[in-house]
Amino acid sequence: MDNIIEVNGKTYTLQHPGLREWVKLQSDMVNVVTKKLDMEKLMDYCFEHVVFPEDGEKISLDTVDIDEYTEVWQDILPRFLRGKLESGYTFKTK
Repeated sequence: MDNIIEVNGKTYTLQHPGLREWVKLQSDMVNVVTKKLDMEKLMDYCFEHVVFPEDGEKISLDTVDIDEYTEVWQDILPRFLRGKLESGYTFKTK
């Protein structure tokens, strides 16, 4: 399942890794104490294997704008992996 989204004027394709990989990721990335996903591991995985820019360089935690990360990516990537994000969304920070 692929979704095309726009974030701050840039177009990205989100490519789902598949249910088996998502289940594996959840087991690998859930903090045993807090029972929450390790967002650093999740974002590193997603920016490498899920988020593909139409033009330009891939983004990473080291290069993404902090407002864009907090207002967009940390919300939409878990939603997308759970199948709860429809294609065609437009997101703007600020």
